[in-house]
Amino acid sequence: MINIRARGEREDSSDLTSLIDVVFILLIFFILAASFAVHSIDFDLPPAKTSKALAGHVVEIRLNKDGSFLCDGIPTKKEELDERLASVIIQFKARPGQIVLMADPQAPAGEMIYLVDAVRQHGGEKLHVATSPRGEK
Repeated sequence: MINIRARGEREDSSDLTSLIDVVFILLIFFILAASFAVHSIDFDLPPAKTSKALAGHVVEIRLNKDGSFLCDGIPTKKEELDERLASVIIQFKARPGQIVLMADPQAPAGEMIYLVDAVRQHGGEKLHVATSPRGEK
């Protein structure tokens, strides 16, 4: 038997397979993109060509390549650094000053991030990173 349709009849269904494929690909893309989001602490590194001397009360925090800290030339343990930063930032409210980080190029990045985060937790607004002119080591 032959299936013959009347001339006026048309099939009203649409093929949504392509649309569904595109939607799933976009969904997978956004899920993967969201999982690669990186959390960071932003701070401005002054370019070495345009660095300038700081005026006023300056507290130097040195980060050595072994991860140890020196706060104004005094060896400071990581556990004591929080107390020291808190007292320095309280002093800055009475007498404004600046904190300068002098990090060894081989210093652990994790320790530098710890220091930046500690300054922020105690209410510090700026942390300067010391540089040397290009060509000078």
